[in-house]
Amino acid sequence: MDAFFASVEQRDNPALKGKPVVVGAMPGTRGVVAAASYEARKFGVRSAMPVSRAQQLCPKAIFVEPHFDAYSEASDTVMTILSEFTPMIEQVSVDEAYLDITGTEKLWGPPMAVAQAIRRRVKTETGLTISVGVAPNKFLAKLASDLNKPNGLTIAPFNEPDIIAWLAPMSVGRLFGVGKVTEEILSKQGIKTIADVQKLSLDRLVKTFGGEGGRSLYDLCRGRYDSPVSDLGESKSVSRENTFQHDTADIEILKSTLLSLSRDVARRARREGHAGTTVVFIYRGTDFTKHTRRTTFANPTNISRVIYDTVVELFAASPICGKPVRLIGVGLTGFGEAVQTSLFETKSDSAALEASEKAIDTVVARFGKKAIFLGGERRFEE
Repeated sequence: MDAFFASVEQRDNPALKGKPVVVGAMPGTRGVVAAASYEARKFGVRSAMPVSRAQQLCPKAIFVEPHFDAYSEASDTVMTILSEFTPMIEQVSVDEAYLDITGTEKLWGPPMAVAQAIRRRVKTETGLTISVGVAPNKFLAKLASDLNKPNGLTIAPFNEPDIIAWLAPMSVGRLFGVGKVTEEILSKQGIKTIADVQKLSLDRLVKTFGGEGGRSLYDLCRGRYDSPVSDLGESKSVSRENTFQHDTADIEILKSTLLSLSRDVARRARREGHAGTTVVFIYRGTDFTKHTRRTTFANPTNISRVIYDTVVELFAASPICGKPVRLIGVGLTGFGEAVQTSLFETKSDSAALEASEKAIDTVVARFGKKAIFLGGERRFEE
């Protein structure tokens, strides 16, 4: 995604379009920048930068507090779109994913057609732009996607001689694993471009950076990277959290928040083909320390009512019940095959609830999360 958090803010508030937007802490605090629009980046504003520095670099910047629920909703929509083109998706962050489209040509056409179709769908359904890199492996795809931001589409070469020539003029910092420290070491040796690395022998690189690091650089500067796309089925857990603007001990607010979070966790688990045996209650009090409580039962589930009922019990038995809460969350782990959970009396009860929740999934997939709410659910966007 392109400047994801800032782009969502500009989409949701048209008055911010075309202006330098900085998402994160407010001026006068000791916080940092979470994201910056491309208009702000022109002034040197970057994520993780202290807001005081961002304000110095861009005095006319508009500072906006994060709206993580809006970002999560946009991310879920994008990942759902991607899953329609291939089941082989590796989501690496809220705004980035790798897709393996091998074998999908008969359905969607050549890689260029797939990339263009994805970009159109995302723009139409979310109002946001994405940059896509098409390449034979994840390293080259990531590099290609970064070359023509925003709203870019870049296709890398697919044979090694052309890949080597394509990489040659690029900065050595483009290589996976080359951070500031490694880049400084290389720069002191007169190595500033990937072409400079390509000229070095494997022995020289191994002596300088060790066996693993040296071999990695030797392969990467030639475009070699054999890590496969790991599909969503390899995920270990699903969780959602909400940080309150002000600490609250209001039971009704907390329970309605848990209901909404349980619904989101269950829907994502179903979308990714998961069911879990362990429900996790996550909370952070006024001491800023994060705690978890969990319950494990015999059979896995991905039904929001089961998750919600369980997490409410965990909440009621926790030391935080009745005290101010800063953050609250719900998690599901212990993934296995989705079968009837012991919390229901009969298979028909479980089947009916599963059918109703899948019907809700269909509505949400078509119209978005705002289209339907469960009774008592907290509406985060209000």
